[in-house]
Amino acid sequence: MSRKNLFERLRNWFLQGLALLAPLVITIAFLVWLGRSVELFMGDLVRVLMPDGWYLPGMGLVAGVVLTVVAGLIANLFLVRWLLRFAERVLDRIPLVKSLFQGIKDVSRFFAKDGDEGLGRPVAVDIQGMLLVGFVMQERVALPGIDDGGDRVAVFLPMSYQLGGFTVYLARDRIRQLDVGADRAMRAVLTGGSLGGDASLGR
Repeated sequence: MSRKNLFERLRNWFLQGLALLAPLVITIAFLVWLGRSVELFMGDLVRVLMPDGWYLPGMGLVAGVVLTVVAGLIANLFLVRWLLRFAERVLDRIPLVKSLFQGIKDVSRFFAKDGDEGLGRPVAVDIQGMLLVGFVMQERVALPGIDDGGDRVAVFLPMSYQLGGFTVYLARDRIRQLDVGADRAMRAVLTGGSLGGDASLGR
């Protein structure tokens, strides 16, 4: 075997190993970072509330999880919902805080939903002969100042290899239903990959 062929094989094996390990390592690293951040933040609060010597490593993380679950439970109470809406109205009056708060809230709601519900139904959008994969976020949208009967569709068009995208408001005849799950469609868009053999454009 020549050195050139050996080098090419080693390079291919390295790239294959990188493709195999990178998603796993990055995911684990993110979870570890998130866990440590919660432990560091909540751990200080738990230490203040507990007697000296009672704190054990991991109590901050457990407290963070329990606090999040409790927050989800009490969020359904009428008084809590009213207070949250009041707080949102106050934040909406502060220019810079309003944009930041609304953006974080929208992202949180997006990930809080389950599976296909969170992503919206996948569709193909025809833009000057190009078909872009998008996700219907609202079925009927009325735009201020545009008198079209409010029959436009809000479609989110994600960009590949990064977090971001565009929300476009289209006439209903500009989109075509995709026969594929939303999770699978999103993975294909984000990685620049194929939707697979069983994905077809709706007729």
